[in-house]
Amino acid sequence: MNINVEHQPNCRAIAHVRVPGEEVNKNRDEIVSYFARQVRLPGYRPGKTPKSVVAKRYEAEIRSELENQLVNEGLRQAIKNEGLEVLNVLSVKDKLHHDPDRSFSFSAELMLAPKFELPDYKGIPVKLPRIEVTDADIDHDLLHMRERQQTFEDVDRAAANDDVVSLSYSVSLDGRPVEQTVPDVPEHLKKVEEQWFLLDTEEDFLPGFYASMQGITKGAQKKVEVALPDDFGVEALRGRTIVLDVTCSAVKEKRLPELTEEFAKKIGGEEMTVETLRGEVREAVRRRREQARDQSTTNQVLAALHDRIEFDIPQEIINREAQRRTNEMAQRAMQSGMGQEELMKHQEEIVGAATQQARQSVKVNFILEQVAQKEQIEVSDQQLSAALASWAARSGMPVKKFLAEAKKGSLIENLRGDLLLQNTLNFLKDNAAVEETDPETERCEVHGR
Repeated sequence: MNINVEHQPNCRAIAHVRVPGEEVNKNRDEIVSYFARQVRLPGYRPGKTPKSVVAKRYEAEIRSELENQLVNEGLRQAIKNEGLEVLNVLSVKDKLHHDPDRSFSFSAELMLAPKFELPDYKGIPVKLPRIEVTDADIDHDLLHMRERQQTFEDVDRAAANDDVVSLSYSVSLDGRPVEQTVPDVPEHLKKVEEQWFLLDTEEDFLPGFYASMQGITKGAQKKVEVALPDDFGVEALRGRTIVLDVTCSAVKEKRLPELTEEFAKKIGGEEMTVETLRGEVREAVRRRREQARDQSTTNQVLAALHDRIEFDIPQEIINREAQRRTNEMAQRAMQSGMGQEELMKHQEEIVGAATQQARQSVKVNFILEQVAQKEQIEVSDQQLSAALASWAARSGMPVKKFLAEAKKGSLIENLRGDLLLQNTLNFLKDNAAVEETDPETERCEVHGR
């Protein structure tokens, strides 16, 4: 068998294979013999049909089987001889060419795994903030707990920032109800009855609207002009000025509950005290920062692997991963309320981000696979079983039924691959060179009095 492999850019190769005539004849005779033993033709006893009759009667089937065997064996030999790591056979060119001397030749385009020298992967430098939990941190989280239990009480005074006001309003454009000029205007820009608004001038409902509500009192009416920006969400209203006729029916002040034993019991049950509540909050803050520290370790290790080496990556794999990520981004955007029209406006941005992420992810995964091979990292049967049981629990299916379904597809092997990458990443994180830095202040907004 004559084999020549032509390597090309982008992890491609073309294997040119020529099978000598005597080998072709041998394979063909074996296939004809097999057919003769299996077929049943009228006038002949089972297994006694002459090979010449079988060869003529099943010429197309024999030819197809012969070509499949020759291609498969030729590729197997090419891969073995050249030490190729083939990810996929993309196509078979000059397919199944029978030469005059009865030899057989073909060319196959292959997608190869990238070849590269592993960078230094032990002792990757990682900077992580030292974990400390202060009384101020605990007070901060307790404040948010109290905010979630806050109440709103009517007050007989002018509204101020951070108050809640109950408003009714109608919207006009050029002296007419806005929906007459812009039929598809959102409901909140038409007419609203008795809706609560938190007057937070940093997160405005409409440009300058909350600021204009400062000082309004119960029963007051007010006409507010709002100049909309050129990038406003409703295209027909961009750069236009709308007028809101507003009536205020209530002004309410937020009241936070005091941090008392009664509050602690309301949060954690009869056995909870302020002291034990503070202890639980301390541990919650610590766990949150440990998780953030672990995620930071992951990000720094993966970034180091990505930046330390360059190599070609099969474009088909990047495209497949980019498509998966694009679909996920689009789905999340629509779940958050983005409409189809708005989604299409951001299509190029979404595809670009997905492609960049895909390229980075695929590259790092190839490196992790090489590290796993070099370090002989494996996935235990116990780990795989636990992961499958967890998947079954999330799916709501009985474990046996879930496993039966999983064995029909590629779920188990895909999960094993994911676990292997995770085990390898954990190995790299365990071997990272950690430098501790001063604790970071958590960036959390605090609202309320």
